[in-house]
Amino acid sequence: MQINKYIILLLTFSALLFVENTQAQEFDFVSRENTLKILFDSLFTRNDTKFLRTDNEKITLNDTIQHLFFETLKQYGSYNYPFDSLTHLGKIKSKDNLVRIINWNTKFSNGSFKYFGFVQYNNIKKNTIQTYLLTDKSDSIKNPETVVLSYYNWFGALYYGIYDYSIDNKTFYILFGWDGNNYYTNKKIIEILSFNNSGKPVFGKSVFKIEKKMQKRVIFEHSIKASMSCKYNKTVDAIVFDHLSPPKLSQKGQYQFYGPDGSYDGLKLLNGKWVLVPDIYVTNPKVKKKKK
Repeated sequence: MQINKYIILLLTFSALLFVENTQAQEFDFVSRENTLKILFDSLFTRNDTKFLRTDNEKITLNDTIQHLFFETLKQYGSYNYPFDSLTHLGKIKSKDNLVRIINWNTKFSNGSFKYFGFVQYNNIKKNTIQTYLLTDKSDSIKNPETVVLSYYNWFGALYYGIYDYSIDNKTFYILFGWDGNNYYTNKKIIEILSFNNSGKPVFGKSVFKIEKKMQKRVIFEHSIKASMSCKYNKTVDAIVFDHLSPPKLSQKGQYQFYGPDGSYDGLKLLNGKWVLVPDIYVTNPKVKKKKK
């Protein structure tokens, strides 16, 4: 255990020293990426139980990574630098090339996950790249379907997809995220990202019409043993997702039993709102239509 702590302290000191030494010279993205890779590899080491990290060690490493990465992303040229060797990251960029999200997650001993990351906004009006550090506050956010959130009060998720669309000359970004909720269930999240007049990211918007109720985001929960598809489908011009249900009626509301039942629902953009379309007909021949 003492060796683990020594290694983490050494990595942290080396990373901070690297920041100090590069401030007065042209930024070296390759060297910085190599340093981040060492830190990420240390964080995600699982092959040998002798090197498994405690929760406190993981938090310390994540703090170091966030600090170093934030300083990196604030450097000129970072927006187009790929960070290809950092395989533990999720990296997505919008089709209009105005938004980039980099994020990752860490699993703790109680089965829960915490999420980390950054939003970069290519603010054309200000001719600058604005970078924001995301702070996961999921544990303290009650009724997340009903609230608008900020980058410092963020409903954490690991984003795997982004789709941009425009309403009244304003662009919005649909984010598709995954959350390893606990030992029994996972979640899929559909989130709206927009930017205010200052270029700061805003998460959530009352545009999802689920039956008669308006929601600011959509959250699905299902068994950890199941896999749920949730993404934008260009063929039908809609968000399409697996319909979830339990195998038995007596298990209704017990999401540890929920999984895809072979049918599909969707969200269709109508008059500026994403309206639920139950039993959506998907023309892609690889996807089955719900049986009557």
